[in-house]
Amino acid sequence: MSDIRVRFAPSPTGYLHIGGVRTALFNYLYARQQGGKFLLRIEDTDQQRSTPEFEREILDSLKWLGLDWDDELVHQSKRLDRYREVAQELVAKGLAYEFEGAVKFRIPQTVVKVYDIVRGEVTYDSKEFDDLVIMKSDGYPVFHLAVIVDDHDMGITHVVRGEDHLPNTPRHILLQQALGWKSPKYAHLPLIFGSDGTPLSKRHGAVAVTEYRNKGFLPQGLVNYLALLGWNPGTPQEIFSLPELVKQFSLKRVIKSNAQFNPEKLLWVNGQHIRAIPGEDYEKQITEYWKNNTGFWKDKTDSVPEEKWRKLITLYRPRIQTYGELKDQAAYYFAEPEYKDASLMAEIKNNASVVKLLKQLSEVLAEVDDFEEVQVLDQKTKQVAETAGLKPKDIIHPLRFVLTGGTASPGIFELMSLLGKETCLERLQRFLS
Repeated sequence: MSDIRVRFAPSPTGYLHIGGVRTALFNYLYARQQGGKFLLRIEDTDQQRSTPEFEREILDSLKWLGLDWDDELVHQSKRLDRYREVAQELVAKGLAYEFEGAVKFRIPQTVVKVYDIVRGEVTYDSKEFDDLVIMKSDGYPVFHLAVIVDDHDMGITHVVRGEDHLPNTPRHILLQQALGWKSPKYAHLPLIFGSDGTPLSKRHGAVAVTEYRNKGFLPQGLVNYLALLGWNPGTPQEIFSLPELVKQFSLKRVIKSNAQFNPEKLLWVNGQHIRAIPGEDYEKQITEYWKNNTGFWKDKTDSVPEEKWRKLITLYRPRIQTYGELKDQAAYYFAEPEYKDASLMAEIKNNASVVKLLKQLSEVLAEVDDFEEVQVLDQKTKQVAETAGLKPKDIIHPLRFVLTGGTASPGIFELMSLLGKETCLERLQRFLS
């Protein structure tokens, strides 16, 4: 073990969002890569907005992502006496003073140099700073005091946080110097922006971790994508497991420029992980997800027959990018198809040769005993087209629309085998009537 100690310090005033996860992840990767410790501190001094529910959500999200922390949790709300003690120490030294019930730190007039691992040396003139409130009149510390006291007491060696905290850092260094404490090393991560160049928000798809989880994202997919927001591995590799990220991560490869959140790239990365996990894990995970999230399986009597379910999820594994997408892509399996494309529907129904072809196919399929044999369905369908002097696509495209209500799906014959003889014939007859 090395002496490196980093921390993630969320406030339980809301759900854990993408920016917070990226910060937690970079701290975790650095600690694990260096053989150090990754600590968790709950900054819960906001009495009005902090709730146990938000704290539980943050902890559950971190565990789901695989970002396990070392040692016990630190809660700022349990350390109020310590903050008051430090504030009074500064007052006693003449470095702070009481003002209308609050305590303010006297900002010394000096040049403050911040040596940042990501940005290099950044210089500030403290003449531009006003004296800093460190304790409010209600006896609670402000962020600036609490964070430097906690970092000192927890032995934090590296503070890895968002670039938005960079302007706070010279103030923190001045406080540390006033107390005779050694400053930790700082690394300020690039901010995450949406595609329109504005700070990341919900309109860019930057929702809480729990929402991604509820949509059927994999934790390893989300972690993989977020690692690439502000970190360059230096190789063309884009798909990483968590152990691979730990092995390759370096703060020196964190980029300075703002990162851009791309929901489509996130989906792509997640889809790659769905296809990479072992088949047994895939089946177990997607089944568990569906039972817990879709409301489809209310009880055992509602469930899809096991063999049909296995066939369905196998058929869609190469196509889905989240477990939740199955519900939309295979909607025709769970309910009657919706023919939303009215023009295509009319085009098919008004084409006498296509209607005749589909009727002939329906009659031929009625004679097929076993829809399990995909090759038989393939052969029979193509024979109908060839007998009419047409190409297979002339019957397959309208057939796909009739059976699914859409124009894209897995292989039509695998799809027919999945639906089964009775369902396929019913849908053909209903459409043609």
